[in-house]
Amino acid sequence: MRRQELFIRTLLVVGVVYATWKTAGWYWSDGEEIPRSVVSSQWPSVVPKPLNPEPNKPHAQQALTPAPTSLKLATPTARTTPTTQSTRTTTRAAVAPTKKAVPAFNSSARIPRILHQAFASEMVYENYLPYINGCMSLNPDWTYYLWRDSDAEALISSAYPEFLAKYKKYSDVLERADSIRYIVLHHFGGIYLDMDVQCVRPFFPALENFNSFLDQERIEQTNIFWGWPFSVMNSAMGSAPGHPFFREVINEMLHKSQIGNAFATTGPAILTQVYKQYTAVKPAVPVTLLEPNVMSPLMDGNKNWRSMCG
Repeated sequence: MRRQELFIRTLLVVGVVYATWKTAGWYWSDGEEIPRSVVSSQWPSVVPKPLNPEPNKPHAQQALTPAPTSLKLATPTARTTPTTQSTRTTTRAAVAPTKKAVPAFNSSARIPRILHQAFASEMVYENYLPYINGCMSLNPDWTYYLWRDSDAEALISSAYPEFLAKYKKYSDVLERADSIRYIVLHHFGGIYLDMDVQCVRPFFPALENFNSFLDQERIEQTNIFWGWPFSVMNSAMGSAPGHPFFREVINEMLHKSQIGNAFATTGPAILTQVYKQYTAVKPAVPVTLLEPNVMSPLMDGNKNWRSMCG
């Protein structure tokens, strides 16, 4: 028992030292090492927070509260013009969604100033609100879309009808939440963040010249819990409209068996699989995988690390 615990602790120390060495002066982009001095300390950073302030408190017991009136609910029929934080108002789609063509990718396009998040309705958990408002206060000229289940189904019905039957068959709310994030990034572009993510810096100028980015889990965490060399995360992603990588993710979900949990059918497992397939053929439109310290610098506090020591 003690030998196993010592081995695990040694492995963690080695992993942390390696990660620190790797990220001290470089970041990973499309398989190439680029001097980190190119972006200096301007990288945005977001810190994942536990879903509950009290770890043993189930989600169902958390207080629900309306989304702030300073935020805009998703309106699938049209994009909104970014406004100042003080004039942003909560609105609902005034008319039924109309048929919208899936956008073609423009090679010169970059990530637009749109922040997407998803929840069942506008009644979100109260402890999420500081994170939402914090991200918007750091990015005041961005448009915010809160994608409720009704908005998601309307957009899929109008622009991705081939995926509608699959979406309706998802029995797990996580599968629906996963799938809509890929779809809105492909359709509108922008940045998607989970609601339990805390922003500590503005997104731009660091990500301003990107046409896409993906986050990855801390390497030592991925190695220990999953036995994988790396894992692409879907808690923080960005894209220009029509990026072919997210089209590939949608196609993979469409043909994926629904046997298994959300992690495998719509979550990080399928995203990692598509990333490996997509980058293996040297695509004309690359997708950037950021170093773990950029978007997910902390270890996952929700995982039972002690159990790994027996």
